[in-house]
Amino acid sequence: MALLFLTGMRFHLFKNMSKLYLTILIIAILVGMGLIFYFFGPLGKPKIGPNEAALIINYGETKRAFVGEVIEEMTISDALLVSAKAGNFDFDAEQGILKRIGQFEQNEKKWNAYLNGTKTGDSLDKIFIKAKDKIELKFE
Repeated sequence: MALLFLTGMRFHLFKNMSKLYLTILIIAILVGMGLIFYFFGPLGKPKIGPNEAALIINYGETKRAFVGEVIEEMTISDALLVSAKAGNFDFDAEQGILKRIGQFEQNEKKWNAYLNGTKTGDSLDKIFIKAKDKIELKFE
């Protein structure tokens, strides 16, 4: 009889511990996901600090994102130059018009610049940026 009582007690204890471990695991997963969103923002969107801007290079199927501090009278061309050094890629531009980034050179498609979702028409070295701006260079 004592053996049955101890076996039943051990099963009851194991069942409660399983619930405890499951609860701890769920909490750990939720905290981990919260930390990821806190530090990286929603997936695919760079988190921009108070004196920073984001530059996103959209190759069509892939994207690269850079976030950096904005200095006074900084242009899109300046942001691209700093991002190229940080991201270890090269580019060509003539009179502020982007011709090539890495191996993606204008032919049928061309590079277009967007500042905060609006397509820019001027040369990249004439468009000034400010904190919280989002620059997207699209190969389209």
